[in-house]
Amino acid sequence: MKKHLDRRTLLSTGAVVGVGLLLPGRTHADDTLLPRTGLIELSSRPQNYESPREVFTSRLTPTSQFYIRSHFDTPTVDAGSWRLTIDGLVDAPQQLTLADLEKLPQHDVEAVLQCAGNGRALMEPRVPGVQWQKGAMGNARWRGPRLLDVLALAKPKAAGTMLQLQGADRPVLPTTPSFIRGVPMDKARQPDTIVALQMNGQPLSRAHGAPARLVMPGWVADGWTKWLSHLTVQDHDPKGFFWETAYRFPTTPGAPGAPVPPELMKPMDRLRVKSIIGAPTVGTVHAPGAVKVLGVAFAGGEKIARVDISADGGPWKKARIVDDGGRYGFSVFEHTMKLGQGSHVLRSRATDATGDVQPEQAIWNPSGYLHNAIDQVAIEVRG
Repeated sequence: MKKHLDRRTLLSTGAVVGVGLLLPGRTHADDTLLPRTGLIELSSRPQNYESPREVFTSRLTPTSQFYIRSHFDTPTVDAGSWRLTIDGLVDAPQQLTLADLEKLPQHDVEAVLQCAGNGRALMEPRVPGVQWQKGAMGNARWRGPRLLDVLALAKPKAAGTMLQLQGADRPVLPTTPSFIRGVPMDKARQPDTIVALQMNGQPLSRAHGAPARLVMPGWVADGWTKWLSHLTVQDHDPKGFFWETAYRFPTTPGAPGAPVPPELMKPMDRLRVKSIIGAPTVGTVHAPGAVKVLGVAFAGGEKIARVDISADGGPWKKARIVDDGGRYGFSVFEHTMKLGQGSHVLRSRATDATGDVQPEQAIWNPSGYLHNAIDQVAIEVRG
């Protein structure tokens, strides 16, 4: 495969520019069993469903309302025959069963999973790809062995600096690049990085990566590999489109709509500070008087220090954090304001413990990644 594929080549082979839709592929007899309760369909093949805004009023996102992101058809993985291969720069290559992972010490971590392209539909000028609005994110309680304990079984060599990641999902066409990602070994060995076997107290669903997926708290979702099947320890970056071309962010922001040279793009890592208003929702009608604003905020591995609310461009008022999600989870905020009759625009702005503040405008980039502009909701107040 060429190191860089141009857009025409990718489209002709059925691949995606960044995160665009793939061509239809094989069907599965139990596709109807995948959780879609209350989700908004962006595409059914591959499965891309986002959560509605009103979900974002509680610390944990119900699994049935948790967004689904797929690049290819959802694979069916038999847990009994499934193996996790660990190879590359290791002294003891492994073929681990689900039982092997279950025997290791289990670790719980609460963390936000957010697609890098969440908010892509809000970019100006518009960019291609799945047009996520606000709902390609969710917060769950994940459980499984620490990745560092799993890797230790294979005895990685000191020269290994990068871990290549691959799941069981495969492209329909042989000319389409496989979805291969990577993570630096330093992040792989952090104690909160786990191989998740459970989500919100239940075994992983098929749509969310059963029997095992990676969970990398504080980082964007492209490395949270679902249907995890292969880990390769190496001393160099992964090869292929989904690492060398896709899922990259400008090192130096340019003007909106301007092309970005490939040498100024790098893989993403941490999430950006962000808040979302879950209630009231867009277009709702309220009686004059007290209106409660409720929502969630998070950042890339830092606690939320404060959330401020504004109405109609007025002064910012500090909201109350009513449920603290810690370093990696949703922190729930609320604030009640008095509103008179008419149309109103409510806004939310989060600040993390390091002082990073949610910006007025997101950084424009060709793939529409890491959108985190101040959130706003337009409502009506009528007597």
